[in-house]
Amino acid sequence: MMMKNKIARVLGLSFLISCGGFYAGEHPVLAQAATDRISTAAVSVTVKTPVIKVNGIKLTLADSPYLKQGRVMVPLRGVAEGIGAALTWNKATLTATVARGAHKARMTAGSFEAFKDGNPVTLDVPAELRNGRIYIPLRFSAESMGGTVSWNASTWTASIAMPLIPSAAKLIIQNTADAVVTALKNEDWSALAALSSQQGVRFSPYGYVNTASDRVLSHSSLTTAPLDNTAYLWGSFDGTGDPILLNFAGYYDRFIYSSDFAVAPQIGYNVSIGTGNTINNVHNIYPNAIVVEYHYAGFDPQYAGMDWQSLRLVFEEEGSQWVLVGIIHDQWTI
Repeated sequence: MMMKNKIARVLGLSFLISCGGFYAGEHPVLAQAATDRISTAAVSVTVKTPVIKVNGIKLTLADSPYLKQGRVMVPLRGVAEGIGAALTWNKATLTATVARGAHKARMTAGSFEAFKDGNPVTLDVPAELRNGRIYIPLRFSAESMGGTVSWNASTWTASIAMPLIPSAAKLIIQNTADAVVTALKNEDWSALAALSSQQGVRFSPYGYVNTASDRVLSHSSLTTAPLDNTAYLWGSFDGTGDPILLNFAGYYDRFIYSSDFAVAPQIGYNVSIGTGNTINNVHNIYPNAIVVEYHYAGFDPQYAGMDWQSLRLVFEEEGSQWVLVGIIHDQWTI
């Protein structure tokens, strides 16, 4: 009988693999089993309980995560508490609402449809009630609150990277951010270099951070770049696609300090203010960063806010210090 049970489990896993792959948290798991002979050890891994970590710290959950249709399902209340989100539950409609900072998500047990910041989202696996708890797919639980998820198939560990909530981010970074924006205003490049990462600073002309084309200036070159009259490629202009060929001074005027951001009327700490057609992927590129946005909602009333501008400063922890790693200019794009 024991041998029959093992064979049945092997056949079951083989069926999952042959029907489009076996995934956990939307990452491949045991993909090699599709081509190799499945061993008893490979089968036994399917009964592991996924480990959930938030910003590197293991999350202790009263109710264990489980797999459903190749997705990691997590108890919403436990994960919400672990990422610093507030949960409300409507027993009559079996609907949960989660809020963290500027983000809000809503999902209903048994439904594939959920809402993220007011926009409908289709879940791969519907939320469901189990032992009196509502469970939802792990990826949505984190990404709906502004986080990112990575999956380690060998350890069955899902790592959630969550940005700090605005109040905590402001407490940590306000003084440093103010010093950086003041250095930019005064064109004090030595002061800017002192506040920057030893790995350099990435310059993004628009809200979408393009790691393939954005220029990165090394820590040492930050003080000498303004003296260099050479025109460099910084990316491409939105709309025309023409190359952005400018020396540093020209780039500074157009894509760094295009307005007096040191006295911007709105400042957001890990909150995106300016929104346009360009995708804002800053927290995907810098999942553990604090992003400070200096924002002008517009300048000329006839443009009804389409002439808005933002300067985003990106900070990451380096040793025991928070340092500047990215400068992003954003504006209305066509």
